[in-house]
Amino acid sequence: MSEIVLLASIISLILLVSAPSLKAFMTGAPILYSPVRAAEEALVFARARPGEKFIDLGMGNGRTLVVASDKFGLDVGGYELSPIIFWIAKINLRFRKIRSARLYLKNFYDQDLSQNDIIFCFLTPHAMDKLKIKFEKELKPGTRVISYAFRIKEWRALEVLDCGLPGKIFIYKI
Repeated sequence: MSEIVLLASIISLILLVSAPSLKAFMTGAPILYSPVRAAEEALVFARARPGEKFIDLGMGNGRTLVVASDKFGLDVGGYELSPIIFWIAKINLRFRKIRSARLYLKNFYDQDLSQNDIIFCFLTPHAMDKLKIKFEKELKPGTRVISYAFRIKEWRALEVLDCGLPGKIFIYKI
């Protein structure tokens, strides 16, 4: 009997931990890590200035936030749905002494993004289609949207970077 209880507990824990990651995958934000170099190149071409508000939609382990804060002096934040990945990002930023980061364990589709100057995305084409509508409604003029690997349909990119990475970097300006 104790083996059944233990097995049921393990299965429940696995489901509890994996459900948010599965939801993130289904909503267009699977756990994919953009290369650090992609963030660096993109922020140079987006003309990032110290103090600007930078948000990463689906921040993963926070490495893009580290680059944005440490190398560009940006006021960083990010959204993540997976609790485990969220806590890894939180620990990563604490370890790097980036204490002022705005980290949210929330779905970015349901959040107001209008106060950000630069938005970074490494999401699926389906997610980018959905965000296009949200961006057009919410973002203020001058906001830069950086999409790693996938373009935003019907938008004309300010820059398209092909840095020898697995994907291109598309930079848009509202």
